[in-house]
Amino acid sequence: MIPVSVLAAGMVTPVGFNFESSCAAIRAGVSGVKQSYLWDGENGSNLSAGRVNLPHWWHGIGKLADLVAPAIWECLKVAPELPGRIPILLGIAPHDRPCRLPGLDTEILDELEWRLDLPRHPESTVIPIGNVSGVLGIQRAQYILEAGLARYCIVAGVDSLVAPDVVKAYMAQRRIVTKTNSDGFFPGEAGCAVLIGPEGHGSKDELRITGLAYGTGEVPAASEDPSRGRLLTKLVREALAQAGLKMEDTFYRNTDINGERARFKEAAFIPARIQRKALPYLHEIWHPIEYLGEIGAANVPCELGVSLYYGRRDCGPGPRGICHFAGDGGERAAMIVEYRRTN
Repeated sequence: MIPVSVLAAGMVTPVGFNFESSCAAIRAGVSGVKQSYLWDGENGSNLSAGRVNLPHWWHGIGKLADLVAPAIWECLKVAPELPGRIPILLGIAPHDRPCRLPGLDTEILDELEWRLDLPRHPESTVIPIGNVSGVLGIQRAQYILEAGLARYCIVAGVDSLVAPDVVKAYMAQRRIVTKTNSDGFFPGEAGCAVLIGPEGHGSKDELRITGLAYGTGEVPAASEDPSRGRLLTKLVREALAQAGLKMEDTFYRNTDINGERARFKEAAFIPARIQRKALPYLHEIWHPIEYLGEIGAANVPCELGVSLYYGRRDCGPGPRGICHFAGDGGERAAMIVEYRRTN
């Protein structure tokens, strides 16, 4: 596949209404996870959640479009191409998500394009795979660019886990953080997007994706069987091999660790199995979900945006990093990214 880069990013998150403000808040450790109106009947208290402070707040497909449309426009307005010629590859909640919105697959692009006042590009599509949707979006973007169907693509994701019925369903699975359950996540919501183009074709510095691997077959989140992290470790190895690197050549890991014990365990297996020598520097682990709550399908473009932000400001530990992601259905993915300056 054609090598691609992240050229720009856009975000609407609980800590900011655009890319710059969201990433600045994440870098500063500002948390958007606060006490919400969501009620924990078992403990008689309100739950904490990462909620975007929209002027008019409600649930539904229109709200999801309101979350992600500004993020996509942030990318479109700086793209060296007319907006109508850029396909939108949109990650959304998986089909097995509890209390999933009916008609989400068929209506979200219509709602989005009405807000952006754009015609539907023939290659625009939704990717209903949840947390790892963006990785499949990048693979699809590589195909579109290689086939000459478009010069650039938008890979975006939008999700909201703060609806009361969704939270209630996850609480029944003991997956939400409460006063009596620390092994869980804080629900969140966000809309994030990245502009993907051919490597080396940007007029500015870029975040190059030098390795990418995707697979399925890990233990699902709802299973009582323990995850041994073998699939994620295998995919990190494959992505490193594609990039021609060892783990010791990277400086950080950008992850979707959300507070659940199984996610921490899988992440801990990676260096234990792959790293072959002690590092002379701290290999940082980033997890933006700490400040945003679990943002589901928006995770991949969010993490790529954070890596792009740190690279542009030269405020990270180094230019190369590992990004890895986990879906509730047993999907796993890994990417190797490297920030390179054009001058």
